[in-house]
Amino acid sequence: MLNLESTRSDFFTREVCSVFDAIALQIAGAVRLALVVNELEVANQKLLQLSKSDGLTGIANRRCFDEELKKAWNRHLALDSPLSLLLADVDCFKLLNDSHGHQHGDECLRLLAQHCAGQFEAADLVARFGGEEFAVILPGRDLAGARHIAEQLRRSIVELGIEHPTSPIAHVVTASIGVASVQPSTKLTCEALVGMADKALYLAKGKGRNTIVARSVPQC
Repeated sequence: MLNLESTRSDFFTREVCSVFDAIALQIAGAVRLALVVNELEVANQKLLQLSKSDGLTGIANRRCFDEELKKAWNRHLALDSPLSLLLADVDCFKLLNDSHGHQHGDECLRLLAQHCAGQFEAADLVARFGGEEFAVILPGRDLAGARHIAEQLRRSIVELGIEHPTSPIAHVVTASIGVASVQPSTKLTCEALVGMADKALYLAKGKGRNTIVARSVPQC
């Protein structure tokens, strides 16, 4: 609202009113433009958040994981501090889908994702790596610390008690976890950390599943 007053009764002529009308329209247009810009900024932030979130589980997606891992790598390279990674794979997930249906499998993944997201600190990142596989970036943790965290996560998944009658491992859902740790250097890339975690996960599956294997990334 634009309120104009004058002590003179003859001040508001038709010409003067036309000028003030034009000014009022300009002010209204500027206010409206500011509102539109703000709405666009809010919408863009929501779109950015959606682009980095997994549609099924609501946690970070692979794109977000890749971006955050590179940031963490560069940050810890500068800090000269360790960086660790967990890759967790739901054991015998195909059997769960085949016996209980994909909707039940999807609900299982949602429960596991939210459970995992609640187990870590704000600085850590829990992401859906792909399919029934989850990744956790652990900034500042060495191999011993990451191994301890992985074992706690493995046990907590068992304690969730999500039924899995067709699993040859246990009567509940379990997970195999690969752990990798590295001291970032200019001779390595973050892909080396992912590769070692993936190798450790493969070894954990080979050991009978529902277990963890931890490996350090060798320095070149």
